[in-house]
Amino acid sequence: MSLIHYKKSPIEYFFAALVLWLSVSTCAVAEEELSDLVPVIQKIKHLNWITEEYPPFNYLDPKTGKTTGFSVELLLQIFTKLGISDQDINIKMNPWARGYYKVLNEPGTALFSTTYTEDRLQKMKFIGPIAPNIIAVIAAKSSQLSIKSPSELNNLNIGVVREDIGEQLLIKQGINPESLDRLNSGLSMVKKLASGRIDAVGYAHATTQLLFRKAKINPDNFEIIYVLKHSAMGYTFHNSTDAKILETLSKALGELSVDGTLARLQAKYGLAAAHE
Repeated sequence: MSLIHYKKSPIEYFFAALVLWLSVSTCAVAEEELSDLVPVIQKIKHLNWITEEYPPFNYLDPKTGKTTGFSVELLLQIFTKLGISDQDINIKMNPWARGYYKVLNEPGTALFSTTYTEDRLQKMKFIGPIAPNIIAVIAAKSSQLSIKSPSELNNLNIGVVREDIGEQLLIKQGINPESLDRLNSGLSMVKKLASGRIDAVGYAHATTQLLFRKAKINPDNFEIIYVLKHSAMGYTFHNSTDAKILETLSKALGELSVDGTLARLQAKYGLAAAHE
């Protein structure tokens, strides 16, 4: 199977492309010989699975202390399809910059959830898409900021998470990297915005909304002032990852799309409406 590439494809076609591929695929995981999958599954178990605090995609449940979220639940469903117990997989929570460094430099690393860009496609392997994602510059409504061109963003003190897609897209838009306020977590970033210590943040809109609520800040007091990118999320892997691993995981993901599990989880976490 070839991985799904999103080159020059609008966000509304990402999911249609996934379903189309699944409808013509003749090689579902269930049809493979178990003996053929055993060595691949062992390799999957030994991957270094890394995620971050990025709700609703992945986060620590405050009640149980366990890693959960849309992408985690979907990944566990993929493992179930492959006969892998969640006890056999160790998902580690790292700051984004650390996880991003590892997936670029350490073979055997898997990182999620990761926003797709063509630049990243050159540096790592993707499977997906699994959900839509809007990356935007967000500011307090009371500031009454109006941004008509990317160059105007240089007039703002914008908070970002180190190595996050928001930082990367802002720099690509021509924003001076030295003017960005780099932070280690999205939670500390939204708190800084709410306290007026920065003018805006560059981050995923859905995640920002949830982080405001987590910090007991009213998200209705903030708005998007500039959209950086409409994209989609997926799972990423070090460039040296065995193609058979990616193929096996992708086929399991495909079956979950066909049987409705993917759509159900998107709806559960409020992600379905974004691409309807």
